[in-house]
Amino acid sequence: MKIGLIGIGKIANYQMQAISHTKGISLVDAHDLDPVRAEELPGSVTFYENFDQLLKRSTADAFMVSTPTPSHFEVAMKVIEADRVAIVEKPLCISPEQEDALRTAATTRKLPLYTAFHPSYGREVEWWVEQREKQNFDLGKLLGFESCFADPYYLNGELTLGAVGKAGAWIDGGASSLSILSRLIDPSAMQLVDGRMTTIPSLKCSEVQGLGIYRFIVDDQPGFGIVDTNWTLGKNHKMTRLWYENGSIELDHAKEFARLNHRGGDELVFNLATDKPRLVNHYCGVFSNLTEMYEKGEDNQELSCKLHKLLFAANRKI
Repeated sequence: MKIGLIGIGKIANYQMQAISHTKGISLVDAHDLDPVRAEELPGSVTFYENFDQLLKRSTADAFMVSTPTPSHFEVAMKVIEADRVAIVEKPLCISPEQEDALRTAATTRKLPLYTAFHPSYGREVEWWVEQREKQNFDLGKLLGFESCFADPYYLNGELTLGAVGKAGAWIDGGASSLSILSRLIDPSAMQLVDGRMTTIPSLKCSEVQGLGIYRFIVDDQPGFGIVDTNWTLGKNHKMTRLWYENGSIELDHAKEFARLNHRGGDELVFNLATDKPRLVNHYCGVFSNLTEMYEKGEDNQELSCKLHKLLFAANRKI
């Protein structure tokens, strides 16, 4: 599978590394508004200064949209309208109206549309999914969860450089948390209870803090959970805690480790990190899954639709 890259920013560097580590996929072409970014590309990749020419001439099978979050809709729509396949960095877009327009455009043209939910492929997430499938730890049924994505993007009354390219704490962080939870809970079994957003009108972002409270049912067991996203805490904290009948698990998404507490037993810590940066590990999972789905003529629109519905519902329930 041949990939064309649209946007050569910080996240794209991790994507390029992941492509080089994944069988069956290669980067062939790229585009960025800044021609200087071409210097960051491998020598085998063709750089196009003109976006339209990229879509017209590229030999790529699909295009990875790795531009700032607020531009996802416009860029992805241009890819689709050129009858090309779009792979969009999460979130797919920033509103239900944009989401509906993209899906309608792709469906009308019979094109697959893929959202890259890279946090859901964290090594700590993959590890816990595997443990649950193999029933290696008898923790019983899931009772509740808390998933927090905090970044130090709002300090001293101003947004930091880290916020550049992001839409808002909830739109970006909420998509991450919900995608992780979808590996353990069917999104169809989740329902929003309440959503609370903190906005500062003078800032160029949708919100600096967002909270979503959800109810769910897994294995006939009802439960509740919280997704908390925050740019105001002054720290990088990415953690999902899951409480079960017989214990709990903490998945540290920033450090790639898991802490298991089994009722009546000692705490167990598992370090799942490798010699690769965690985001490279994430995208290795994304591209591995992508190549499999592409070969089958499939995409992840159904999952993406469910997750964005949960995401946007909280954002609008103010």
